[in-house]
Amino acid sequence: MSSIRRPAISLRPTCRALAASLALLGGLAASTMQAHADTVDDYVRAEMQKRHIPGMTVAVLRDNKLIKESTYGLASIEHNVATRADTAYTLASMTKTFTASGIMLLVQDGRITLDDSITKILPQLPAAWSGVTLRHCLSHTSGLPDAITDDVNITTISGDRDVLLQELAKLPLQPAGEKSVYNQTGYVLLGMVIEKISGMPYEQFLQTRLFQPMGITGTKFGDAWSIIPGRSDLYTSLDISKDHSKLEMKNGRPVVMQDKIYHYGAKFMPDYMAPAGLLNGNIHDLVNFEQGLASGKLIKPASLKEMSTPYKLRNGQDGDFGLGFMFMPFGKQPAISYGGGAATWRVHLPEKRLTVVVLTNLQGSQPHALAGGIAALYDDGAK
Repeated sequence: MSSIRRPAISLRPTCRALAASLALLGGLAASTMQAHADTVDDYVRAEMQKRHIPGMTVAVLRDNKLIKESTYGLASIEHNVATRADTAYTLASMTKTFTASGIMLLVQDGRITLDDSITKILPQLPAAWSGVTLRHCLSHTSGLPDAITDDVNITTISGDRDVLLQELAKLPLQPAGEKSVYNQTGYVLLGMVIEKISGMPYEQFLQTRLFQPMGITGTKFGDAWSIIPGRSDLYTSLDISKDHSKLEMKNGRPVVMQDKIYHYGAKFMPDYMAPAGLLNGNIHDLVNFEQGLASGKLIKPASLKEMSTPYKLRNGQDGDFGLGFMFMPFGKQPAISYGGGAATWRVHLPEKRLTVVVLTNLQGSQPHALAGGIAALYDDGAK
């Protein structure tokens, strides 16, 4: 296998940049007329043209009821295939919220607690990691070395999770609970916890305990090498080097191309990364998940509230994450989000009782801004 290091941008959002974008969009809401289908469609099509987004699917829910679902553009430019309601998208780090929900089911079962040490459940882990809890892993405050960094090249580990953990054990550990730092390792470990406690493979557990009860039928795990029937092609607007081995960077941020996009190409991710970002699904899956969460029938309201509350850092400040969710303002309103691959996003605005889900097939499409823009078109009287 090639030793090329694939860029980590597909799994790592930048919270402060997203917050700035949503805050700007939030200011638009007060002066925007009541949304209707044509207004939203016009906005989406204009943004797709401006951002060179090939395909996109949108769902809007108010009070847990679906009030809009629309598809736009092409799932495949090469084959001129239009997007459909059942088109699957690469959900990438949206997977983490499903993994977090799986952990909460085990907590509700009384099998584990959020403050259990990760080494209590997985004693084969380095003793130095004993201060890391499940809560730390869920909230990206573990301080663990990250499984996707310049120091650990997962594409050369040949899918061996034990080798990955051995490599990570050689790297420095930061104090747990002090900082919000987006981290893949914690979610790999959470997948291992699910397997250890449930006695099932991770994917089987999610299918049995989460997907089937919620009516989620179109999800499949797999990276870009996997054959996923009905999945959209994936493209990128992030500039890459001539050999396609790395992202072009400027001032520490990926360069976004203004006038063209590339096919994203094959991106190998080992199976052990599934809990962090290998889920594929369609808009119906996301709507069913949202409605399932809000119903309280599977994830209890108290559990969802805990997931949707920012982790309190050691200095007393709120972290950027809860347990599987991310926080940033929408104007002056609170917003609870999750997303993945710089291509998909979900934002929930509790005060507006509104949820917007945006799935695109373009890495670098700024889906957080698209979701925020759509939300800004809906005032409290929108149908």
